[in-house]
Amino acid sequence: MPNPSNQAAWINGKGQPLVVAAAPILQLGAHEILVRNRAIAVNPFDGVVQTLGSMVTPWVAYPAILGSDVAGEVVAVGASVTCFKPGDRVLGLALGIDRLANRAAEGAFQQYVILRQDAATALPDRISFEQAAVLPLAVATAACGLFLDDQLALQTPSIGQPVPTGKTVLIWGGSTSVGSCAIQLAAAAGYEVVTTASPKNFEYVKGLGASQVFDYNDAQVVPAMVKYLGAHEMVGALAIGAGSGTLCIDILSQCKGRRIVAMASAPLPIDDAPLTRQFVWKLTHLPRLAASFLGLAIRARFRAVATRSIWGTALMRGTLGKTIFNDFLGPALASGRIVPAPQPLVAGHSLEAIPHAMALLRRGVSARKVVVLL
Repeated sequence: MPNPSNQAAWINGKGQPLVVAAAPILQLGAHEILVRNRAIAVNPFDGVVQTLGSMVTPWVAYPAILGSDVAGEVVAVGASVTCFKPGDRVLGLALGIDRLANRAAEGAFQQYVILRQDAATALPDRISFEQAAVLPLAVATAACGLFLDDQLALQTPSIGQPVPTGKTVLIWGGSTSVGSCAIQLAAAAGYEVVTTASPKNFEYVKGLGASQVFDYNDAQVVPAMVKYLGAHEMVGALAIGAGSGTLCIDILSQCKGRRIVAMASAPLPIDDAPLTRQFVWKLTHLPRLAASFLGLAIRARFRAVATRSIWGTALMRGTLGKTIFNDFLGPALASGRIVPAPQPLVAGHSLEAIPHAMALLRRGVSARKVVVLL
């Protein structure tokens, strides 16, 4: 085991800013790998944990290291690791703040990170680290919503040419990072994908495998989609973006087939909470958020549509994580069946750039994912 020095962007408590400082490198477990990070991506959830950690991740042990998306080089492997060796280029899903791990050594925002073998994927040489870093959490979240038994329960994707199922899945928010991966995964599993995007991103999502795309800003988008989907057998919907669950419920309630909506976001935005002085924000937002969840549940029940909330790392609690990260994603990237999407937007070249990257993401990006190079 090498003994390099390590630095991390620590969060020392709930609602605290990130502070770059030294970090230890722990002894590897039998099924773990040590990766020298070359690129990390930031996600809205990182900001939510930083501002609202006491609500959404109350189990996190502080000081902690946030972040889920990494790409880099394997430095060392555990005794039972068979998929990787030192020197391999990989992308991986870091589980530091997940209840499954809950340890700083597995958080993404550091120079050296410990990954679990079944949460990592071999990276073809032609794919850069910054391109690869956009994938892990988005792939995991999309896979959870599409393939877990308690979500849409679709058949998993195949490496070869998919056999068409003759069924259709609705993915609301196709140009988002989760939507970009979900389109590709569903198409690789043999499903027709109908999605939404802004008109400037229509060709982008079609290039990922969507057969039809609608403008989510169109006031008539729901009746237009219902009319188009009328002859299709639906297997459910994946709702990405605040408020999308309600729209997907309205659409599926008028279609034939399975009426299940897997939701990758809350009914109202929660990524705008301030880092400090949250009293006023919570006073105004939390009652509205509770009311929106209740309204969504009533709407779904009245329209006979089931809803499921997605936890993006739930695939690691069973065999789906290995199926996606070890068995499918590597060969799919090598063959071009899956492409890194959306394109990375590089926001800096050091751990110190992470707060700026998080602020950039919070202001909003379209069909891009914010990445920091190390």
